Amino acid sequence: MFDEKTISKEKVYSGKVIDVERQTVTLINGNTAGREIVRHNGGACMAAVDRDMNFYLVRQFRKAVERETLEIPAGKLEKGEDPYDCAVRELKEETGLMASRVSKLGFIYTTPGFCDEVLHIFLAEELVQAEKSPDPDEFVNCECFPLAACVEMVENGEICDAKTITAVLRTARRFGIH
Repeated sequence: MFDEKTISKEKVYSGKVIDVERQTVTLINGNTAGREIVRHNGGACMAAVDRDMNFYLVRQFRKAVERETLEIPAGKLEKGEDPYDCAVRELKEETGLMASRVSKLGFIYTTPGFCDEVLHIFLAEELVQAEKSPDPDEFVNCECFPLAACVEMVENGEICDAKTITAVLRTARRFGIH
């Protein structure tokens, strides 16, 4: 089994969304190496599909990649927050949708090479329209596509966000769409 033993760690940055830690570790061959680890509370996201197999996405600008992306509604977890509650909240805030049925699609590590963020992915069904209420600094447009078209959008690179790719493919598999 592969393992690295932590010899030392030091917090080098503490921010609103992330903390950064510098570590020194012992490798399995006895050598030492440095690691920079991003600490994140994690998040939750919600795939939403209606009875006609339409899939709901939000379009927003992402500064880190300097472009608009199509993503499922998502948000960061507050300390101690239940991922289900976070996913339900984000769906309503970003799309105005609420669901009578929610199930878990699993989780992903977003970038385990340097970050401990875990995203919990849920599926919303039996949707009803409610009031959209995005955060004051959040500008999103809700868009709806046939689920089969979303699979094609994943394959052609139009959808390039990891959580959304995972959610589209897991939802499509659940409904027998390839």
